[in-house]
Amino acid sequence: MALVFDEYDAGRPDVMFVIQRVLERDGKFTLMDQNRVLTPHPFFRLFATANTVGLGNLNGLYHGAQKLNHAQIDRWNIVATLNYLAAGEEVAIVQARVPGLAGPEHRALLDAMVALADLTRQGFAAGDLSTLMSPRTVITWAENIEIFGDVAQAFRLSFLNKCDEAEHPVVAEYFQRCLNREL
Repeated sequence: MALVFDEYDAGRPDVMFVIQRVLERDGKFTLMDQNRVLTPHPFFRLFATANTVGLGNLNGLYHGAQKLNHAQIDRWNIVATLNYLAAGEEVAIVQARVPGLAGPEHRALLDAMVALADLTRQGFAAGDLSTLMSPRTVITWAENIEIFGDVAQAFRLSFLNKCDEAEHPVVAEYFQRCLNREL
């Protein structure tokens, strides 16, 4: 059995201290009201996901994320960082989620969309943009293409309108570079 705590750094501090006991080497948990000690199965595993690696909301993107105390972080034996998927894998996910764009006739468009998303990620990392396109945003863009039948309009509604207006020229340049047309 595995238990996954999604968005772990959004947990309330009082709850986090309770979880901390489960993270100890033997992982025993005492139910005070029942006067019982729970011992986990030897194959039981805990996993947690967090966008901030316990550092809190440093850049304003993850409102509600808390900085985890060092004792909490120190109890996790393995900490892994996952970066964005390779472009081909991201395209495959978009194709699976939006079957209407899954055919080979749409592959060039999807490649361009993922390339644009990657440029926003690079722009964000460089400080040129205050937001970036997640794979979820690319999927939304693809879904909106099906709804509106217009790549540029779907892009505006899926991503551009989330951006600071001062950043629109940079995003429009990314769009032109990847899709070879003006936004």
